[in-house]
Amino acid sequence: MSPLAKEVIRKLSEEQDTQVLAEVLDFYEYLKQKKQKEFQKGWASIEEDEPDAEEIKTCKEYKKSEEDLVPLENLIRELNLDGE
Repeated sequence: MSPLAKEVIRKLSEEQDTQVLAEVLDFYEYLKQKKQKEFQKGWASIEEDEPDAEEIKTCKEYKKSEEDLVPLENLIRELNLDGE
């Protein structure tokens, strides 16, 4: 945790005025929503491109391969990750 985060947490834990804490929480929510909107704008502006020759070649090789694929469920059971 950063020193700044530690200092903010320490100050807020010592604060007695509930109005101040409410204002801090409101501002935090505002910042959170603002960052989320910026993040969504970034993803919305990404344009998907066409695959290049190497990507097409790799995809074709994968489709031609005759490797036995193990279903994820079987792998989870074999590794005893299903909790049973």
